Amino acid sequence: MEDERRLRILFVSPYFDERAGTPADALDRFPILTELPRQLHERGHQVRVLGLGAQNARFERDGIHYRWIAAAPPIRLAGRILHRWKPHYGPAYYQPSLALARAVRALRPDIVHVFGLTLDPQLALIRLLAYRRSRIVAHYHGGAPAQGPLRRRLQALALGRVDAAYFTSRVQAQPWIDAGLLNEDGDHQVLETSSPFTGMDRDAARELTGMRGDPVYLSAGRLHPIKDPLAMLRGFAHIARAQPEARLYLYYLTDELLHDSRALVHSFPHLRERVEFRGRARPDEMQAIYSSADILLQASLREWSGLAILEAMSCGCIPVVSDIPAFRAILGDERHGRFFEPGDAAGLAAAALSIEEREALSTAVKRHFEDQLSFAAIARDLARNYRSLVALA
Repeated sequence: MEDERRLRILFVSPYFDERAGTPADALDRFPILTELPRQLHERGHQVRVLGLGAQNARFERDGIHYRWIAAAPPIRLAGRILHRWKPHYGPAYYQPSLALARAVRALRPDIVHVFGLTLDPQLALIRLLAYRRSRIVAHYHGGAPAQGPLRRRLQALALGRVDAAYFTSRVQAQPWIDAGLLNEDGDHQVLETSSPFTGMDRDAARELTGMRGDPVYLSAGRLHPIKDPLAMLRGFAHIARAQPEARLYLYYLTDELLHDSRALVHSFPHLRERVEFRGRARPDEMQAIYSSADILLQASLREWSGLAILEAMSCGCIPVVSDIPAFRAILGDERHGRFFEPGDAAGLAAAALSIEEREALSTAVKRHFEDQLSFAAIARDLARNYRSLVALA
């Protein structure tokens, strides 16, 4: 066993989407609940996963016990009504399960690792009922400190016995510290998720995807204002003038700015045959897509993490991304990609065009991912943090 002490670790997923299908289906969409537990299990720890779901379920996978608990029908009905009255995240925010909190207590884990810092009702129940020797950690998944007095008091209650909070970047913790909701010594920089991809041979991948160009550029984010796809496209317009063989492929889950994006491309005659809007891809297609691309372009104005960047890096695709805290935490420095100021299309182009030794940089990107950003690396970092917390118990 690699770690000094075998810990009892309980991952808690306190939110669910009723459209996600069965609990087993949901697991396929969220590798954080499969890959990370497996890595910790392989390090010798006992790991269980407990979550809110649309239905009750129990099963085992890769030595990990999974249990999903549905909120009581009256709570679910009340949650839907409250969400219609005051929308916040989704109905599940208002549908905490007392049974889930009791199950957390009954298991008496050393570590209760909750995914979500702002799921206040469920986190408050867990905090109130947790076994007194359990260390509770909460992982940031976006959101901000509450503004209204009622929700602020609920957040204070929920976070009052959280022993540590994990953020992709420590910069993200500051609003919570300033609001008095977290202790300045209790935040840690730990990725919440990673990529299970290992990459494919580029030529073989391009045979599957039909992606061509020199270089091949990729966008793999929603066409949403927060992702700033228009700045990304304007940047590529500069790139395309300097690199006549370059092509850009856009894959996206939502298309809020699709019309504006197409209109922008159409306004540049030299882009019309070199930008392709491909829309949504199946999850099992994404590894080949990332492996086909040389460079990922992402112009987000803010993010809690950067799943597309992590998936790209796991396949050796070089990220050229806006300089925001989450992306800076992932890349570290320009040995592993390039940065530009948010909204700066010319800066994006300059950053991309500064890449000269693509193969060498691609190798460095993949090595950095494996050493610092993979699920194995996250498990290593978490085990170290967990042991420090348990030592204080």
